[in-house]
Amino acid sequence: MHEFIPLAAGVILALLVQRLPTTSHRLVALVLLSIIFGATATIITGEIFVSPAYLAFDIAQVLFAASATTLLVAWMRRWRTPPLR
Repeated sequence: MHEFIPLAAGVILALLVQRLPTTSHRLVALVLLSIIFGATATIITGEIFVSPAYLAFDIAQVLFAASATTLLVAWMRRWRTPPLR
């Protein structure tokens, strides 16, 4: 159950970042907010009291979930866009 929070945070983060205007803004926001969301997930689950190594693990999970969701959204947008004639 503890691993659900960082993964869900990554998916939500990716969906929120899609509203930013440029790709560079999205990338910077994705990295910075992944650090914040990952740290928050570590604190919420209480894993920070077990070992600080969980902080890096949860940040990586958030970043992975956000990156995978971003790629999936980009693929779906491209797939649904009709070709030019």
